[in-house]
Amino acid sequence: MLAAADQPFPSSVELVLRRYAPLIDARGARSVAFEAAVTAMAPATKAAITADLKCFLAWCKSRRPVATAVPAEPETLVHYLRWLAKGSDTRAPARPATLARRIASIARVHRMLGFGEKEPLATQAGMVRDTLKGIRRDKRQRQRQAAPLRLGEAMAEGQGAPEGVTVKALLASCGTDIIGLRDAALISLAYDAGLRVSELVGTEVADLRQAGDSSGRLEIGHSKTDQLGEGALAWLSGDTMARLSAWLLASGLSEGPVFRRINVLTSPPDPAGQRVVRHYIGAKPLTRQGVVAILRRRVLEAIDLGHVELEPGMEGDTVRALSAHSFRVGLTQDLFAAGEDGSGIALALRWSSPTTALRYARELAVGNNAAARVLGRLRDSDGGTAA
Repeated sequence: MLAAADQPFPSSVELVLRRYAPLIDARGARSVAFEAAVTAMAPATKAAITADLKCFLAWCKSRRPVATAVPAEPETLVHYLRWLAKGSDTRAPARPATLARRIASIARVHRMLGFGEKEPLATQAGMVRDTLKGIRRDKRQRQRQAAPLRLGEAMAEGQGAPEGVTVKALLASCGTDIIGLRDAALISLAYDAGLRVSELVGTEVADLRQAGDSSGRLEIGHSKTDQLGEGALAWLSGDTMARLSAWLLASGLSEGPVFRRINVLTSPPDPAGQRVVRHYIGAKPLTRQGVVAILRRRVLEAIDLGHVELEPGMEGDTVRALSAHSFRVGLTQDLFAAGEDGSGIALALRWSSPTTALRYARELAVGNNAAARVLGRLRDSDGGTAA
């Protein structure tokens, strides 16, 4: 349909378009431009657009009469947004942030197929924008971010240590067996470097090096905001380097992915009732799902061991609120609490802008803004009591 002669393997985006070809007018598409657009996408972006496109095309096909997907009519998009926002018995209502992303994906595919160069896209129509705005108003929902995983220490004089699940609590839950050594190294590295999960699972032994002191450096080949692969360096504490060294020594790894799955095999009991446990380290890196599973298991173990104090019944909500992104959010908040400015934090953690970094420190910012500093000093010293 769109693949150029020198592209024998179509992309996931094109495979979806081929499947629903009767719903799409691709006569104005240029194969070279289409392939260039797909090649420029980050893997996560391509996966998101593919999923969004598949959802929209399947919905268009289910309509009676069948709706044309590309070029879409504004009315079609309005009905689609309402369908997503309503949900069903088998599908949860989509959040406003998800709806905005779906519309952005549809707009991008339209441009890839040659639409929008001379005429405005249906996604830009007033009724589509108004529908999104109305859904946001009805839901009154700010985009949920991952709960932070902070270090667990006060970052400045006068501050208290953060409560709840912390990096120190997770590290305390890791034993000295080979699984514990891997998990401790992973947790410590993820926090120190503020890594995205793609950067964490992509870390290789060759990317690590010791500095003159006990600290280290991590070379990050590419990331979400560095699609050209110019690379970046991240500082690592001496504690993290020690934990990495312990894991690599115990695992015998000298090259390739740093963090891998560990398969545990237990032999049948011998006549004395003893079992032999063997650990086999895989060749492939951990997946995103694997990192999340490790994190959640360590959270529950930290709670069971008494390293984390929670109100009764809050264990499930606490675990669900955390994700692999929590390390990055936690470090951002710790740096902000220590008095670093947004520009410095954005540079150190490779955020796209200081605004992004500050958004993740929103709650801390309230306690450190001008009103809090001035009025807190004046009103806390009044000593007055309420009648």
